[in-house]
Amino acid sequence: MKKNILTKEQINKKTKGQYFTINNPFEHKAFKKWYETYVGFDEIILEPFAGSNHIPYLCKKINIINNWHCFDIEPQDVNLTPEFDITFQDTIKDFPNGYNVVITNPPYLAKVSASKLKLDYPDTFYENLYMLCLDKMLTNCENVAVIIPESFITSGYFIDRLYCVISLNFPMFDDTDCPVCLALFTKNGAENNCFEIYVGDNLISTYCDLKTFSLKEYENYYKKWKFNDPQGNIGVKCVDNQCKDDIYFHHGDKIEPSKIKISSRAFSRISGLPIDINIDEFILTCNNIINEYRNNTKDVFMTSFKGLRKDGVYRRRIDFKTLRCIMNYALKKLSK
Repeated sequence: MKKNILTKEQINKKTKGQYFTINNPFEHKAFKKWYETYVGFDEIILEPFAGSNHIPYLCKKINIINNWHCFDIEPQDVNLTPEFDITFQDTIKDFPNGYNVVITNPPYLAKVSASKLKLDYPDTFYENLYMLCLDKMLTNCENVAVIIPESFITSGYFIDRLYCVISLNFPMFDDTDCPVCLALFTKNGAENNCFEIYVGDNLISTYCDLKTFSLKEYENYYKKWKFNDPQGNIGVKCVDNQCKDDIYFHHGDKIEPSKIKISSRAFSRISGLPIDINIDEFILTCNNIINEYRNNTKDVFMTSFKGLRKDGVYRRRIDFKTLRCIMNYALKKLSK
């Protein structure tokens, strides 16, 4: 059997998480405000994961004329801003010193993907390579602007340094539909974690305001739920479809038992409903809660999933922890 031959670029995308931007997120008003307030034209900007120098190229298009110092573990054959040389350097192992500002698109590579593909992965507790890169940038630099997976906002990392997060609801890369955001950091971050969150050009809210709608207080209210039980009498669709928000509860028998696996995340059957709770009332209450939760939080705390929906927002996936909180809240309501 003939094996598929990967190009050098495809190999880099698998082994180094290299993806190159095709749109310009730096036109956003929040980025321009961050730049004018914390950077300015006199600052030398560090690009530690330069690739083909696409980031300086995009910034130059919006009249950012700073001097750049650019590095990469494997500079590309084409340099889009040839006035700035790209220095060969493994910036994960040897991060450049003496810079105050970073603007970059770091590599993405999940630890679990690296394990499946038998790829080298750094000795770190971070589950994705971009997190390790971000840690090194924030450790060494006061002001950082990065294009990273949009799921970052649900991670809880580096919240105290965040100035703003912009969900980039347009195609960003040439060869992947990975949902991404532009995260802006400063030395001290926003006061009381009240950094602004945008979806495209629209200001959604602040992080501290959205956190008031958290359901975390119900996490331990009831502990007998069993997820991915093939015989569970409660079913849940856990991922939006490509047209609209489409996560909801239903009767478990709508899902064939054979389709339930330990690793199932797109849907689940759940057992553990107390015998004195009417299942129809419970499902209705859960769906009302999830609709209210999504409306209040603007989906910020639900992980983005693959590409954009037809209405221009990212599809979302709900995790079992949030489902547990919703079901426990429903139980508390019905128990009254």
